[in-house]
Amino acid sequence: MERPLKCNIFLDYSVFLLVRLLEIILIVLPEKMAMALGRMMGRLIYVLFPDRRKAAVENLTMAFGRERSPRWIIQTARKSFEHLGLLTVEFFRIRRWTQQEIADRIIIEGRLPYNLIMLPGHHGVCLLASHFGCFEISAVTAKFLGIKTNVIVTGLKNPFLSRYFFSRAGRANEDTGLKIVPHKGIVKDMIRALQEGETVGFLADQRGDAERGIFVDFFGSPAPANEIFARLAIDGEARVMPFCTYRRDDGRYHSIFGEEVRIQLTGDQHTDLKTVSQQFHNIFEQWLRMKPEQGFWLQRKWRRKPSRRHAQNATPESAIPSLKTKF
Repeated sequence: MERPLKCNIFLDYSVFLLVRLLEIILIVLPEKMAMALGRMMGRLIYVLFPDRRKAAVENLTMAFGRERSPRWIIQTARKSFEHLGLLTVEFFRIRRWTQQEIADRIIIEGRLPYNLIMLPGHHGVCLLASHFGCFEISAVTAKFLGIKTNVIVTGLKNPFLSRYFFSRAGRANEDTGLKIVPHKGIVKDMIRALQEGETVGFLADQRGDAERGIFVDFFGSPAPANEIFARLAIDGEARVMPFCTYRRDDGRYHSIFGEEVRIQLTGDQHTDLKTVSQQFHNIFEQWLRMKPEQGFWLQRKWRRKPSRRHAQNATPESAIPSLKTKF
């Protein structure tokens, strides 16, 4: 047992060193060259990971198959992988932006809704985001505006990378305004934080457990939603503000604070969780329709990949579900 464990640690540490090397390269290069390298990395991932490529095409077909051509779907899938490469570049470079660079490069829309929801009062605020656009730039925008935020994140399997990324983003909450909170076992703590008037940010478009039965209409098809984010808003008695950032063609970024999500409760827990989750996903769909190439399409939203046992026992027709399947 010791040898495989040591081997895994060695591999994880080797990957960590490679990422650190990539970080140095992306920082040293001029921005245009770094962004070009990011696009190239995204195209490489598109070619080298056929399962992720297939997932992106399936998701885009579910979302836009009734409206767009197969050619458009393939092109958008490829662009979404380029977007993933650009996110990598931004992740490392934006931490070195000066306050003036942030002011020059980020266009902030929705200052009135932002001012209204941030008015003093005994209520917490949920910053509602998704895996759309440039969520790292959203974090920079929040820091620039002085919003002290608890950011819920999912840890990485690689312990070295996980520790490195979390320590960089979360060290000295007094300095950054952002407190990184690992997602496991923190629901009660975050509900308490919201009840005490703090701000919590999260990416609420994560796929839910289909067995729990919380489904939402997403691009016209039922999709399992992770109801934990609706629960945070409801039990935390928080006000919910949608917040997204997308990349513009001129190299700048557009951060948008949307209108407050009004939550009306019926008293039935299942109904309320489903209704609020649907409100969230209606907003996520609007964002994706605005800039579909900046969506995170490589994670299966509507259905998971069939298990090996199921795939072995299935016929070729049933092993790969039709993209036109109705739920």
